[in-house]
This record gives sequence, structure tokens and C-alpha cells, in this order.
Amino acid sequence: MTLTDVAAHASVSRATASLVLRESPLVAENTRQRVLASVEALGYVYNRGAASLRMRRTNTVGLVISGLANPFFADLTEGVEEELRPAGYVVLLANTFDDPVHQDTLIRSMMEHQIDGLLIVAAVDSESDFVAPLRDMGVPHMLATRRIRGVEGSYVGPDDDAGARLATQHLLDHGARQIAYFGGPEHGVARIDRVAGMAALLEENTLEPELTWTVPSRVSSSEGYALASKLLKRHPPPEAVICHSDAIAFGLMRALRDADVEIGSACRVIGYDDIEHAQAWSPSLTSVSVAARTMGRRAARMLVERIETRGAAPDESLVLRPSLVVRESCGCTVSPPG
Repeated sequence: MTLTDVAAHASVSRATASLVLRESPLVAENTRQRVLASVEALGYVYNRGAASLRMRRTNTVGLVISGLANPFFADLTEGVEEELRPAGYVVLLANTFDDPVHQDTLIRSMMEHQIDGLLIVAAVDSESDFVAPLRDMGVPHMLATRRIRGVEGSYVGPDDDAGARLATQHLLDHGARQIAYFGGPEHGVARIDRVAGMAALLEENTLEPELTWTVPSRVSSSEGYALASKLLKRHPPPEAVICHSDAIAFGLMRALRDADVEIGSACRVIGYDDIEHAQAWSPSLTSVSVAARTMGRRAARMLVERIETRGAAPDESLVLRPSLVVRESCGCTVSPPG
């Protein structure tokens, strides 16, 4: 009698059955009871000592992100910690500064510390084989928030095309016809997909992106401010701007205010990520929410399943649909809290 027989009897995957027998908190109670009932019915005996020898755990998980200065990654990290702490894992956090060479160094270092698994927000210009050492050594790993072309494996992230379309449609509904996508790493897949989504919806409405302000940038408020200030000296602002992140949107709005441009009417602004400060800004920032904390929890949950099954869990991609949180910067009127 094998664990595969138990899984088939309980109509669950082998990975789920393994999680139940290891007393993982990740399994729903009704599923747990069904698996345990199958164990009893089939007379399966779980050899916990042998499983422990096979696993050789350190109860540590690596989390590699691209920039601690971005508030989005603070929310993502909290979500990862919220999921891993109850499961008994300690998180080792490292920052690549969006440098693929430094990222390779960090991955090797994490492997030397015998981490049980690795969750990676990949540097923008990562090569397609940057996860090869992890794959070759059988280290469970997955990517979060950023896809890298040519990299296969497990992934959790937002639907960037859908997010861009949500923001674009909202601005079209406001009557905007000049819409730009402002900021973000030039070669980043997220920016490429969002610009494409925006452009496709504009084309459906016989419009084109406003190209003067559709420019790349690093992801920071200071970069958004500097770039917007420079552009405002040469060009009027477009009717509406979708920003690559809330941080960039904050910089843009400060530059617009310095230039006496009325935000929400002369220029409508939508951010991306919906970080905590978006609501507190004045005017409050309309933003595409990708639920960073939820994304972190889901990614951590999937990684733990891979750790605890040591390769039995198949690769999977989870694409989360974003939502638009409407506030004042787009021109909407929002009632004050309470």
C-alpha cells in the first residue's frame, strides 16, 4: 500500500495526501478528514522516520526581492511571513537591487545555507537559465509577481493585461482620450504587458497611446518626480496617466502640483499596486490593486507544498485578477472614511 493508493482512494493529489500526513496547516479540514479516512480504510502506515530522513529540513525559506524601497514588496513580504510562520519556517530575506549578477550570487548563497525552498521576485533583466542551479540541485522554488521569458516552473502573479485594461477603461469612461503609461523598467515583462493591454483597448476605441509621456523609469517616487518635472518643462501633461506603481504616481502628482496642474481634471492619474499610502495621499490615489499581501500568502503556500512533497507537486501558475480601487486622483468623488 502506497501513498499514491491513499491519494487515489481519497480523490486528492499525492502532494495533498503527503501534506495531510505531515500535519501541514495548509490543507482544508474536510480534505484532511477524507484523507485520514482513506488511510484507515486501506490500512496505510506512514513511516515518519523515513520521511524525515528523506526531507533533511532546515525549516528556512529564502525570499529574494528586487527592491526593499518599493512599498509593494513590503506588503508581499508580510504576506509570505504570515503564511510561513505558522508552518514553522523562518524567512531569509535578500535584495537584488534589480541586478541579475547580484541575484545569481544571492541564489548561490541561499543554496549554501541549505534553504528548504526559494521564492524569487526576479531581477528585470534576468537570463532565462538563472534558476538552473536550483533546478539541478532539486531545490523547490518559484517566481512571484514577475515572469521571465523562457523560464518554466511555478509562478504566482497578477494579470497585467487585465489590470491595464481596467485602468484604461475607467479613464475612457471619464472621457479621456489622451492616455499615457508612465514609468516602469523598460524591459520588464509587467510594463510590456500593461502597455500592450492599454494599447489594445485604446485601439478598440480607435485611439492610440499618448507616446510623449509613455516613457520608462526606475520604480521610485523620486524618479517619478524627476522625470515628470522634466517632461512638464517641455510638454503639457496628457489628459490621463496610468503609472507603473503607486510610488511613481506619488512623484508624478507632486510634479503636477508644482506645475499648478489640477489632478483629477486637467490630468487624471491612476497608480498601480494600491499600497497603504494611496488612500492617505491628497488627492487620494485611484490604483489598480494586485493584493500584494494575498499574493505573498498564495506564493508561500504553493512553495511549502513543493517543499513538503519534494518534487511530487506539479508546476503550476496562479494568475490573480486585479481590481480597481477608485478614489479621487482620477476625477471621481469619494466619500470620506466613516
